[in-house]
Amino acid sequence: MSRPLAAFALTLLIVCGAANGATHENTSAKTTVSDYVSALSHERYDAAYRLLVPSERSYFRNASNFASIFTADGVQIHRFRIVGSRDAGSLGSVWVVSEAITFLDHAHQASASATAKVPYGAVPSGGTYRIKDPFHPWKAFRVTDDQATVNLLRVTLRKVSFFAGRIEVLVTFANLSDRFVTLLPYGRSVLRDDLDRALHPLATKALGLTDKTLYLGLRLASSAQYTGALNFATASKRVPRRLQLTLAPMLQDGADAPFEVALPAIDVPG
Repeated sequence: MSRPLAAFALTLLIVCGAANGATHENTSAKTTVSDYVSALSHERYDAAYRLLVPSERSYFRNASNFASIFTADGVQIHRFRIVGSRDAGSLGSVWVVSEAITFLDHAHQASASATAKVPYGAVPSGGTYRIKDPFHPWKAFRVTDDQATVNLLRVTLRKVSFFAGRIEVLVTFANLSDRFVTLLPYGRSVLRDDLDRALHPLATKALGLTDKTLYLGLRLASSAQYTGALNFATASKRVPRRLQLTLAPMLQDGADAPFEVALPAIDVPG
């Protein structure tokens, strides 16, 4: 990440906690932010995509990928209000928008609601402003029917997200047995693509990239379930046509040996 982009990202993080600190407002920048969030709220993702800075459009690659990050989570913005801004000098300005949203709670497979304060960057571009909306995957999709059960441990793949340098999978573990089972998926888990390349879990101290509960090992009680994320490192920018996830090792109390759970391969939407 370049120094200007790093500074901008830091500004976004700082402003997340400063929703009411409005400075001198730039009407044009404010209008662009409002137009962007309005387009999202009306699910006009192509219009929102056109308002992004060129580097963001390049990151998402196309409007369809951009739309997928919202549809994968069932995000709907019902109401929004700009509640604060911060000047970022030559980088533009950062605006905080209070959004009343509903979304899919993947862990419980149910609709949920929240009011979120979301920062957006307004960057000068050719006499106007464009939006910087970072930290998203560049493509994501919900998985509706991919699960496997071994030794009464049911594993269900919920969502796949593509980021630069990694693929994130959201998985639910459900213990259907009457005994504890210990989950250690950072040990020998692997994500294989359609070229049979093996991707391995990414374990790092970087914020949000490692599920600490799964990394340390989770002892899952009878009838309990846990939903967590695993990131797999990849150096390829190619979009695989298929993915197949195997999680291991798992150890059931009283068993002689650990076991693995191999899920069926899934097709990646084009």
